[in-house]
Amino acid sequence: MLADDNEVGDFGSFRQLSKIQLGQEFVDEDLRANDLLVVLNHAAGIATGVTEAQIFRPKGLSWNSFKVLFILWMVGDLEQHRVAQLAGTSRATTSAIVKNLVRDDHIGQVQSTVDKRTHVLALTEGGREIVRASYLEQNELLGEWAERLTEVEQDILKILLVKLITGSGK
Repeated sequence: MLADDNEVGDFGSFRQLSKIQLGQEFVDEDLRANDLLVVLNHAAGIATGVTEAQIFRPKGLSWNSFKVLFILWMVGDLEQHRVAQLAGTSRATTSAIVKNLVRDDHIGQVQSTVDKRTHVLALTEGGREIVRASYLEQNELLGEWAERLTEVEQDILKILLVKLITGSGK
């Protein structure tokens, strides 16, 4: 059955429709956790999608490549597997990102002196410049987006999200 566009015209109406449908299908289930995930995922998708389209892609970057550059900018030289852990990406994904960032001369890599199976990653001067400029643009763009919330609301939201994250084992 094809959904009527009037029923599912935007995210809010989709969310309401799905809550009704799931409530009818799973009468005795508490569906709030799933609704929370749907909202969190949508909010994260908006933030990453907008920054990727307006800031990162024009510079030849992706959200994930920005994360790698940002981690190296904040932490300094780091083994590739630690970058993967901090970025929340798999080693394989991080390896592909690193390959592109090395190709574009945003980072350099040398074999670890501690573990010959891994590489230590470091920002190049060009990498430092692009991550710094990207950060400033992203901060301005997301600052405008976050202005919908008061500073207190932003702080409360961050406290609650950190509480969820620290309980997740990641």
